[in-house]
Parts: sequence; C-alpha cells; structure tokens
Amino acid sequence: MSWTTKIARRPLLAGLVGVLGLGIAGGLLYEVPRLAHRRYPRTKFDDLLSQLDDRDSAAKLGATYIAQEPGFDAGAAAVALRHGPGNGSLPRAIDADIAQAHLASVHGWLVPESLALVAGIAAKFPAN
Repeated sequence: MSWTTKIARRPLLAGLVGVLGLGIAGGLLYEVPRLAHRRYPRTKFDDLLSQLDDRDSAAKLGATYIAQEPGFDAGAAAVALRHGPGNGSLPRAIDADIAQAHLASVHGWLVPESLALVAGIAAKFPAN
C-alpha cells in the first residue's frame, strides 16, 4: 500500500485551503494599514520630512512661516538642517535651538527655528 492511498483527499484539501486562507488574512492585516497611509511625492528632502510626526500639520505651520518669510529657500533650509547642530536629526536640532534660544515667531507663536524650517519645506511639498 502506498502513502497516497493512506491520505484522504478532502481533509488534505481542507487543510491546504485553511493554510492558504490564513496566509491571505495575514498578508491583508500587514498591508491594509500601509495602503491606508497617506502618500507623499518623493523629494530630495525626504530625510528631513520623514522625521515629522504629522506632515500635514507641519505644512500648515510652514505655510504661515513662508508667508512671513517671502525669501524662504527650501534648499538652503535643508543645508542648514543637515549641517547644523542636529546634523540631520530633527529632534537634536530642536533641542539645540531651544537650549540656544534660536526661536522663530510664527503667527504670534515662538517655535524652534529648525522646526519652522522643516515645516517650511513641508509646505513647499504637500501631499498629492
């Protein structure tokens, strides 16, 4: 008697379908949150913009900052953030700005200068 005659087809197929169903369910649980996440166009400033917790709120703050600073240059702001006290790290740059009292006034609010700069960059490159 061979091993193929000892295995019933229906339980085997039911098991395979069950395993396949679990694989599909796991894949959906993994991918659906990523698909629902907001997409932004790729920019040369993604290393800085990816450090923002809420890019849309930062873009609103940045639009106000840009309105007050008509000569705002995103490239120069990125160079200042990458080579400044934080060396590309937004949290370190914000901490250094607070410690050194480098603050920017944005519509009556005082915010760290590095946060105002990265918010200005976010305003220049909004979501699709």
